[in-house]
Amino acid sequence: MKELLLKAIKCLLPLFGVAVFDSCAVKAEYGCPHSDFHARGVVTDEEGNGIQGIRVVISAELPNPIFDPITDTLWTAHDGSYIKDGGYLSQEFAHREKVKLEFEDVDGLENGGEFQKIEIQVPVFQVREGDGDWYMGAYETGADVTMLKK
Repeated sequence: MKELLLKAIKCLLPLFGVAVFDSCAVKAEYGCPHSDFHARGVVTDEEGNGIQGIRVVISAELPNPIFDPITDTLWTAHDGSYIKDGGYLSQEFAHREKVKLEFEDVDGLENGGEFQKIEIQVPVFQVREGDGDWYMGAYETGADVTMLKK
């Protein structure tokens, strides 16, 4: 009776969009393509001191202009560095020719004064080839910037 019930479940679940696999080899066949993506840099003031708390927005236009660009927000650390290592939206940024970086002081006088906003376009470089299966390679971008006081 138990075997009959299991067979019935295995036959009915696909009708509801649920797949049942019996081996790891089959699971690998149905994987998703993925890439590694890293964005890094340092934000400094005119004296070369790192600025903490600068909002760094990374964005990329989608191929269809009716959609809003994809964006992700990073923040600079105490030494002015920012880093995006993988995580949310990495796959979306990895295969772009270029991305836009926006650096904005949103905390006013804290952390060294008020600074002017900077917007730049930076290229995305492939730094590691994919394996020909599901791994599409590694990509990097970023910039070191000097922010000017208002």
